Amino acid sequence: MFAQGWFYDLIIYIYVLSLLFAFSDLLQPSRRLRRLALLLLMTVWFFQTVFLTWTLSTRFPALSGTDSLLFYSWILVTLSLVLDRVYKNDFLIFSTNLPGFAFLAAHLYIAPESAPLSKPLLSELVFIHVTLAFLAYALFSLSAVTAVLYLFGCKLLKRKRWNQTLRRLPSLGSLQHFSNRMVMIGVPLLILALVLGGVWANKQMGGAFWYDPKIFSSIFVLFAYLIYLYQRAVRGWNGQRLAWWNIVSFITVVINYLISNAGFSFHQWL
Repeated sequence: MFAQGWFYDLIIYIYVLSLLFAFSDLLQPSRRLRRLALLLLMTVWFFQTVFLTWTLSTRFPALSGTDSLLFYSWILVTLSLVLDRVYKNDFLIFSTNLPGFAFLAAHLYIAPESAPLSKPLLSELVFIHVTLAFLAYALFSLSAVTAVLYLFGCKLLKRKRWNQTLRRLPSLGSLQHFSNRMVMIGVPLLILALVLGGVWANKQMGGAFWYDPKIFSSIFVLFAYLIYLYQRAVRGWNGQRLAWWNIVSFITVVINYLISNAGFSFHQWL
């Protein structure tokens, strides 16, 4: 237990250093600071991967409240490293890692203890269901981050602040395009996760699973993002209005997580 706690702390310290170097690079562009931040972020990803791989020997890391946030953070760190290779935008990478760090810190210090799912309830369906759901929620997180950056960029433009921060932000068109893409990929993943989860729950519990409020909150999340896609595709929503609806939709993801850990759901993961 002591060694595990030491390992957690090491990851947190490295992650903090990575964010500090990245933030310094944003304030005063420096190739050296950027490389240090990226190297440390890759180190965080490596240690998280080692820990999750070790965890797999005893349990699936996303099937308990205490491990789920680490798994979620690992997905965000992985996606941010992919984004760095594709977009090479420091502001976007830094912003993506802020929620990644927040989820990791929550996992280490404030996540409620909960028992993993009992073996009689486990099956391949639940592993796929949970993995798809986490991927969808991670994509929704990235979409919300870019929506916030979009609104921030609009605010700077409105106030005519042509400063370095505005110049380092991706263009508003790129932010909106990226945000929409994340939702367009995340929604079908969430639909698949809900369908597979429903098949699994019906097989294991019969109709009793409908009494779980988590089922309805997950459907509520799906409807929030379906409305996002409908308003964009059919009613032509765009710009700040769509960005605000994106943020509201992400709040439903947060509420969904809180319901998972409220103690009255058989779901004890995100």
